[in-house]
Amino acid sequence: MKRICMIIMAFVIMTMGSAAAYNPYAPNQFDTMDRNSWEYTSLCTLTKEGLTNADMSKFSPMYSLTRYEMAQMVQAAIHNRNRATDEQKEVIDKLANEFANDLQYTENNAKTTESSEGIPFAWQKGGNTK
Repeated sequence: MKRICMIIMAFVIMTMGSAAAYNPYAPNQFDTMDRNSWEYTSLCTLTKEGLTNADMSKFSPMYSLTRYEMAQMVQAAIHNRNRATDEQKEVIDKLANEFANDLQYTENNAKTTESSEGIPFAWQKGGNTK
């Protein structure tokens, strides 16, 4: 009887531990973004103005833009910030604040890819970067 109780207790503890590790409120970088969100519309505007190094096909109704792709566009907009107007700079700063955690991963990923893999694939222009 003690053995069965111990097995049940171990199962309950393992189940509770794994359930507590999952955070359903953490943003998933591979989730598709809502087309009505301010982030989506702001990036669409910045892309039309040539500040994200992406083409407008990313904003097609047939394409589901992910949070990770948007973070890469924000990163490109930050690098092109010197070409932006004051209003666009405010939008870029607001997007940079919103995507701060995601930008860490895109920057680290870009550095790792360039140093260890050679020439990374540039999805923004549809080809290699060099």
